[in-house]
Amino acid sequence: MNLIIRKATAKDIPSIVKVRRAAFTKEEVKGFSTTTPSIYYSIEELSEAWDHDNVLKGGWEVVVAENDQKIVGFIVIKMDRDCGYIENINIAKDMQEKGVGRALVTYVEEVAKSEGIHVMKTDTTENASGTPWKSYTFWKKLGYKDTGERLVTEYSFKEIPLLKELK
Repeated sequence: MNLIIRKATAKDIPSIVKVRRAAFTKEEVKGFSTTTPSIYYSIEELSEAWDHDNVLKGGWEVVVAENDQKIVGFIVIKMDRDCGYIENINIAKDMQEKGVGRALVTYVEEVAKSEGIHVMKTDTTENASGTPWKSYTFWKKLGYKDTGERLVTEYSFKEIPLLKELK
């Protein structure tokens, strides 16, 4: 695999939407997410949310993973003074479990450390029966710790906050 991690550009929007749509099926995510699609499902909505460079309105940055000049994954992050946040990560279905997600997260953690940030936060979800979404195992393997909280949402799932202290 010839993987390149880089900051996204507005030209990447169609590819980012394609990756999001190919990351999982509607049936697979049923009970783990909102009923309304995110902005990453729509070229128009994502374009509208794009502010400049690789930055969305609200300060969220988009980083992509490219393999053989094709975008195969993306991660959405924000760095604050004390903490880095991972808002979203998606890998094309055919590229999952091949190290793309790990490479994106490692890149983001290195950026955080270079900015003097020593804590990263993210979350995943748990369905109504208490089963965590498949990313839970991914985050645990990368050293993210479950805070033990289960945050109630307006939907049928709960949010599971995760954090990692960077060394």
